[in-house]
Amino acid sequence: MFPQTLAFTPQATTTVSSSLLQAFCLPSATSFIAPRTRRTNNNFMTLYMTSSTLENDDRSNAEKNLDESSIFTLSTSTDLTSSSSDGSVSTTLSSLLVDEFEVEKLVQKSFLKQLRVRAEDAPNGGVEDINRFNKTPIIVGHRGSVFKELENTRAGFIKTAELGAEAAELDVFLLKCGTLVVFHGGGTDQNPGDLLDYCGRPGNILDLTYEEALQLKFNPKHEEFGCPADATLRGRIPTLEEVLLDAKKTGLYIKIELKGEGTVEPSLEVVERLDMLDQCSFASFDHSRIAHLRKLRPDKTKYHTGALFNDRPDNILERAQAAGATEIHLRYDTITPEIIQAIHKAGYGSMAWMRGPIGMKSDCLEKYWDVGNEDETMYSALLRTGVQQMCVNQPDVLVQLREKLAALPAY
Repeated sequence: MFPQTLAFTPQATTTVSSSLLQAFCLPSATSFIAPRTRRTNNNFMTLYMTSSTLENDDRSNAEKNLDESSIFTLSTSTDLTSSSSDGSVSTTLSSLLVDEFEVEKLVQKSFLKQLRVRAEDAPNGGVEDINRFNKTPIIVGHRGSVFKELENTRAGFIKTAELGAEAAELDVFLLKCGTLVVFHGGGTDQNPGDLLDYCGRPGNILDLTYEEALQLKFNPKHEEFGCPADATLRGRIPTLEEVLLDAKKTGLYIKIELKGEGTVEPSLEVVERLDMLDQCSFASFDHSRIAHLRKLRPDKTKYHTGALFNDRPDNILERAQAAGATEIHLRYDTITPEIIQAIHKAGYGSMAWMRGPIGMKSDCLEKYWDVGNEDETMYSALLRTGVQQMCVNQPDVLVQLREKLAALPAY
């Protein structure tokens, strides 16, 4: 489960497992005494801590006792039990109650050094296309910029580049006429491309010709569309080639999810014909597709592929290897620092991907309070895992966070 920031009750003492402490570089047998907590604007409970116990909440006292290297935004949802203090605790940390913006700068500063070297963690595999940007994390717009423009549209991908993201993820289907189009649709991973929720009519995108697909109108009331209604109404389904030609002009890197059947060879043909191998990669939840691509194109230095996972199986590295992948793409709430470290050690690139707006809203209501906002608090927690790429619904928010980090002085 994705980190849910600790929500302490007043004066409660919480015992944290040694594995969790190691993940956050803290000493063993540590308990956190939290007399107060601060609620952020998206209802995440963030605890800012120092290694010294503060006598009071006075700002000058807080600054006097501040040790930047020991400030953490601690997030977890596992190995956590509440207990009363029995006097056996060797170390205590107290909550730091000073101006939220000032503390956040210090929190960011405490892991800035990690961010700056993260792109070098994995020595081979899928890291070539990461290092070419020389930025960490690589920001990938999930289906473009879904809160600015309609998802999977030319306008959305152009906007993604304008916002400062390096890459965009998109979904491709092969229509019955042989045209590759960029579209997501409803349905399941096993039976994708449903039109009902997206376009208000029954059927599947796979059963249409491109001329028929161009006549589709998007449903502005569909919750998956986070953009303004006018952007939804003017949206149309583009071909993959149209999007790639736009990307040639903007420099946007394109991560192609092979969504439907029969997409491997046609996608390769378009990318190779446009001479965009250095600007595109391929991914799929159906690992047989990327395995097929790898059989057709064995060169991992030129043909980058991502193994997408909806969960986190124990044999994730073996499955990625069997598929010939160069990257492993994990859903945001299955990521831990340990698994990212293992992925990089094995030579794979890493990416965290967000669900669509409906899925994030569901997580908000059912699991993690208010993660649907995808604000800096959430992105900061993901950054702490060491993941190299983040595929997000609000790339502009992540761009702003990265700019703040880059502006901080180096150690």
